[in-house]
Amino acid sequence: MKLFSTSCETLFVGWDAPLLPQAARLLRERYESRHKLDLSSLICVLPSLHSIRRLQFLLDQEAASHDLQFQPPELITIGQFPERLYQPKEPLALEFEQTLAWARVLKSLHPDDLEPLIPSVPAAEPIGPWLELAGTLRRLHEELSANRLTFKEVIDATETDSEKRRWKLLTKLFDLYRSSLDDAGLSDPHWSRREAIHFDRCQTDKTVVLVGTSDLSESVIGMLRGLNTDLISLVAAPPREAFRFDEFGCVDTTGWVDHHLPIEDSHLISAGDIADQATAVAESLADCAADFSADQITVGVTDDSHVGPVEIELRGCGVSTFRHLGWTIPQTAIGRLMDLTATYLQRGTWQSLAALVRHADVYALVSKRLIEDGIDAANWLTRLDNLLGNHYPVLVRDELPAGATKNDDIAQRVGTIVEEWLELFAAPDQTIAKWSLVIHDWLETLYEDRMGKDEDATKEEETPDRTALAFESVSRVLKRYENLNDQLDFTVTGGAAIEMLMGRLSDVRVLGKAKPEDVELLGWLDLSLDDAPALVVIGLNHPFVPGSVTSDPFLPGALRSTLRMADNERRYARDVFAMHLMLSSRKSVRFIVGRNGADGSPTPPSRLLAATPPTDSARRVRTLLGGRREPVVVQYRWDEGPEKGLLPIPEFEQPSDPSQIVKTMSVTAFRDYLACPYRFYLRHVLKLKPLDDSTSELAANQFGDLVHGSLELFGESDDRDESDRSKIESLLLEYLHQYAAEHYGDTASTAVTLQVAQAERRLKAAAKAQAGRIAAGWKIHASEASVDEKGGAGVDVDGKRMGLRGRFDRIDFHAATGRWAILDYKTHGHKPEKKHLRKTDEGYQWIDLQLPLYRMMIPFLGIESKPEEVELGYFNVSEKDDETRINIAQFSEDLMSQAERLIHDCVSRIWQGDFEPTSDRVQFDDYGMILQTGVASRLLDQAEMNEEVEA
Repeated sequence: MKLFSTSCETLFVGWDAPLLPQAARLLRERYESRHKLDLSSLICVLPSLHSIRRLQFLLDQEAASHDLQFQPPELITIGQFPERLYQPKEPLALEFEQTLAWARVLKSLHPDDLEPLIPSVPAAEPIGPWLELAGTLRRLHEELSANRLTFKEVIDATETDSEKRRWKLLTKLFDLYRSSLDDAGLSDPHWSRREAIHFDRCQTDKTVVLVGTSDLSESVIGMLRGLNTDLISLVAAPPREAFRFDEFGCVDTTGWVDHHLPIEDSHLISAGDIADQATAVAESLADCAADFSADQITVGVTDDSHVGPVEIELRGCGVSTFRHLGWTIPQTAIGRLMDLTATYLQRGTWQSLAALVRHADVYALVSKRLIEDGIDAANWLTRLDNLLGNHYPVLVRDELPAGATKNDDIAQRVGTIVEEWLELFAAPDQTIAKWSLVIHDWLETLYEDRMGKDEDATKEEETPDRTALAFESVSRVLKRYENLNDQLDFTVTGGAAIEMLMGRLSDVRVLGKAKPEDVELLGWLDLSLDDAPALVVIGLNHPFVPGSVTSDPFLPGALRSTLRMADNERRYARDVFAMHLMLSSRKSVRFIVGRNGADGSPTPPSRLLAATPPTDSARRVRTLLGGRREPVVVQYRWDEGPEKGLLPIPEFEQPSDPSQIVKTMSVTAFRDYLACPYRFYLRHVLKLKPLDDSTSELAANQFGDLVHGSLELFGESDDRDESDRSKIESLLLEYLHQYAAEHYGDTASTAVTLQVAQAERRLKAAAKAQAGRIAAGWKIHASEASVDEKGGAGVDVDGKRMGLRGRFDRIDFHAATGRWAILDYKTHGHKPEKKHLRKTDEGYQWIDLQLPLYRMMIPFLGIESKPEEVELGYFNVSEKDDETRINIAQFSEDLMSQAERLIHDCVSRIWQGDFEPTSDRVQFDDYGMILQTGVASRLLDQAEMNEEVEA
């Protein structure tokens, strides 16, 4: 062991200017000699890759501006630094190999032995839960090692017997883990660092320069103390603040907990939800544009969830951005493909298949195969959605219901194509290493045509697109895993292998290339070393900054304090210093403090706002929580951006004769026109109808069809005159299951099965009502009778005839009295008057014209009675037994005359091309996205506010 610690030359360069330009200048001044700037004898250690790239640029610029021959230093991050100082005795285990080793140790013990660690031990298979637990222990070991602690050293710091048992078990597991690595010929990197410090094996022949590394771990500091070389630390603070730092320029927690930041009220901007915060970013940039160019402004994000909303908002303002955080592999096309494929391989459901084929690359593959088969591939995805939305199948391997196979042969072919494409993953279980090779070749085959250049790139400067960059990153990882240690590897299925590899790829990021006109987006930890003169930070909120440790199952706050580990106070001190640098080294700084995060959860102001006099912090927090920001007109000096509009609702091209568009109408179409003429046009003219393949249960109308279909089959059968209640009930249930088997099969989702059971209960009550109807002398004359324009049904308006179509659920006849009745099956308990009329100050207003239209079509049904003598009503099959009955409508003749006039008026307006959207709220709106009745309405309100300010 060394007797004396290596001394470090700490240079305090001030915080009135950014650190990196000062570091470049200082290194040039110190090492410039004879028109040369030779820094090859230096190792410069920086906190992040972004700071490395920036310092490298500044050094190049510094050398060029002084016409110096330049030899650059070795630039590395803190994470890369330790392995630069020692030579491990055995090859270091990959992070994944470490996790596999922990998993093998855990699985080797009896479940009872693991009781102090985890109350419920996972099953032996699958391996996934074991890897998750193993990953937790790996990260725990990593955190302890960063603080130069071992599992064994924690035992004495614990207080309760249960905690001591847990840490004794962890100590045993760690010893087994190390033995497992030793047997595999590998070493743990964190234990190797510990041994390098203990046996004084840390060395380098270069001068180490620490640049802005204010948060080094105890492990790295221990390695620095063991070096026999020159150490230089460049600290962004004036010499008078030296007491706030240790000998290596790291923040001293006690020196910062009571520090007051130079915050001014003008630095803080109040905002609401994430959309409002993104708008505040755009407004701040607009305000800065008069004094700064795009490359002089940095946007900081305290959490990844801010990036997307900010990018969308700025793109809408004509401002391009570059995210230095890059994209994680799951955010790329390749990551989504692997995730969707793993889900499909493990579940094999139609839902997972529908999600998989929506991936653009899989969609293209399926379309190509269908065309090769001679099948029209124009609407195959819609056909697949129809299968899911109408029949609710579960597993792709199960036989589809008869009703589905009649019309959804393309959907079945799509399933077959995907199964054939993924057949290689149906191979017997094999090691993760072998699966890595299979997955790499599978991806390479799919993307071989796209691994060149960006299709949209100019010829002068072509760059790989994001998918190509992601493939390169994934390929590197997979190639490393092709050589996983045999003694640590596991044998798994193909789907499990993809899922495991995605877990390893989740933190891998791909980064493109910034353009000069881009506004840069940086994470919180990069902002203190950024040197742009203008800064806008979104999300100065808890829990984003300062980061905190909450409810850690192994290392709660009290135990951390006892062990002197990095805790919440340490993070607070680090971020107070970082925020001080942001405030003191820039000409313009704005922090946006929102009230809600991207997920809608409340986000209080950051604790950093408390680093001011109490009266100031209290006033500011109160203002931020209750204040409202004045809207700013977003205009940019350096980019005009798009013309500001009000998200216009699409307009229809009006034909010269609208009567040629709508020549016939159904009874339900009139109801839709009364609700909203615009939505009527979307549904009945453009044929735009919603289609949801994501739900696993019947929609309200489909449940109605289930009940309706059972009653229809009964009404068409030879048993429709049955009078015995129990027999009617038995028949209705038989027809219910016949209908369900036809449309949903025997393997429908559990939710559909429960809904069929609900329908059974309703039909039992309907059987009682039907028996009473027969006893009263009524018989079913016809079921599902229909009329249309071909049979003459229609209404004359303005000298032209509008055809009418209608299907009548049921027509009853009373032989003793000669009366007729037209009934419509309903799965609610409301009487016809409630569903057809709305009471207003002027009287009753028609909102549905179904039964009046039925009366108008009676002459085309062959019923000889006068229309006004025919009873009209509902056969209600309600969820409440006492509401299941036949309700005959009681409409006065004045109301029926009013309905007839309204029918004529609707036809006249349609033929005049009146399709203006209603201003009233539409219940169960299927077209909210088109008419912007959801989130977009808030954007329109904001736009109107901006217009008022502009005016």
